[in-house]
Amino acid sequence: MHSTPVRRAAVGAVVGIVWLAGLYLAAPLVGGFAPVALAEGVIVRSPGWLSTLAVGVLGFSAKPVLLGSVLVGAVAVSAVAWALWPWERSEATPLAGVLGVGATVAALAVAGGTLSPGSVLGVALAVAPPYVASRLLSTATTPSSPDRRRFLRRIGTVAVVGTGSLLGLRAGFDRLVGGGGRGGSAGSGGSGGVAGGTGDNVDDADGASTPSEGDPRFDFAGMPAAVTAPEDHYVVDINIRPPDVDPDSWTLDVDGAVESPYDLSYDELRDHEASVEQVTTMVCISNPVGGDLIGTPRWTGVQLSDLVAEADPADGAVDVVTHAADGYSEAIPLEIVEREDILIAYEMGSSPLATEHGFPARLLVPGRYGMKMTKWITRIEVSAADHEAYWEERGWDEEAVVNTMSYVRGVERDGDRVTVGGVAFGGLETGVEEIAAVEVSVDDGDSWNEAELEPQIAPHAWRRWRYVFDAPDRSGFAVVVRAITRDGTVQTETGASPRPSGATGWHRRYVRV
Repeated sequence: MHSTPVRRAAVGAVVGIVWLAGLYLAAPLVGGFAPVALAEGVIVRSPGWLSTLAVGVLGFSAKPVLLGSVLVGAVAVSAVAWALWPWERSEATPLAGVLGVGATVAALAVAGGTLSPGSVLGVALAVAPPYVASRLLSTATTPSSPDRRRFLRRIGTVAVVGTGSLLGLRAGFDRLVGGGGRGGSAGSGGSGGVAGGTGDNVDDADGASTPSEGDPRFDFAGMPAAVTAPEDHYVVDINIRPPDVDPDSWTLDVDGAVESPYDLSYDELRDHEASVEQVTTMVCISNPVGGDLIGTPRWTGVQLSDLVAEADPADGAVDVVTHAADGYSEAIPLEIVEREDILIAYEMGSSPLATEHGFPARLLVPGRYGMKMTKWITRIEVSAADHEAYWEERGWDEEAVVNTMSYVRGVERDGDRVTVGGVAFGGLETGVEEIAAVEVSVDDGDSWNEAELEPQIAPHAWRRWRYVFDAPDRSGFAVVVRAITRDGTVQTETGASPRPSGATGWHRRYVRV
């Protein structure tokens, strides 16, 4: 294969692209797409400061950028290897084939493949397309090959037709067998993510929209609904793809330092006599001041205290550890599990949890950040020793009590009168919502006015607020807001980044109406 390094690198890049498409085609046979598994491995093994930096710089683009980097990296390695490989030697081509098969086997093993007929077929499906592509392009790099324009046309045709055909086969396969999550449809938080990975096992359905609740005077431009519809609730977790759990085979095991371990099926959990419904605010610990990683859905679930009590914890038990299908775990002290507001939730809105929100079940701990609320729970372990949880190991706050916060959200004008509004929330140290008052400034903090609070819609829900004032000659306002708790403590003005205990500081926003 005599040619210029550039042409050989181009062929190598196309072979790499077709190889990735072959891995994607083989994914259902081995349990997953290898680049996704590799990217998730990077997330799990990254130190907390690096995860925080990535999310701070890239936001919700962090995980797509990581996956894209893995894909580009695979293509780049293929291109460089193809350009540098000594094709002139007689043994070079057979050895390249052996290495290609070896790389494919390794990639499918990373994706979860084991020795089985399906995995063997998966290797064949992943290896055959790049082999065919390499044969079709083998003459395109020789001295007698077509000119540059024809070379580019041929290499482009192989890349587009080959990759497109494989993706089309995979789409047809998915349509044939049925795809997607098993829960209600649409979007939440994964097993504990800290932004792009916290939150909310972290945070959270194609559930049906919850009927509007609350005072309609607080429903104006920019204001969130009193109760968040499942499809509007934020999603943050450590996964690029959430676990797809089969409810027919799933069980919730309650064991550990207990006298009477047991398990529940999905139907037994849903039919449990201790099921309750509650409206609860959830916020991601990675949420910046004024951020959107907060919502107040309606949840239905079983009180964790009843599930644990039924197992009869042994003397000396200290923690309750929730384990997830994706390997995530989180711990809360046994002493707070006695609260009746901590749930193993199985519904959001009026539908089963979406896959992205933790189907079939997730933990709900009012007043704590979403990183404590394990999704895709498979096991509740009563532990006789302190458990160092996923994000605690990475330097985040173990208790994760939500800091007192207040955010500016909406503004509208009606003649000379202007209304600004937003939400306020605080950690539940006493088991009830802590917000007692909200003060607003429309002149960047030079003067303060007490806002009107919406009547409490639930003990664990945010408080919407609004402030109405006359401003016939002004259209722009520097709005600042701060909340006051029941004991008279004013929300701190001191700004702090989300890591390690959640963001603090007053929210400032310039509005024009």
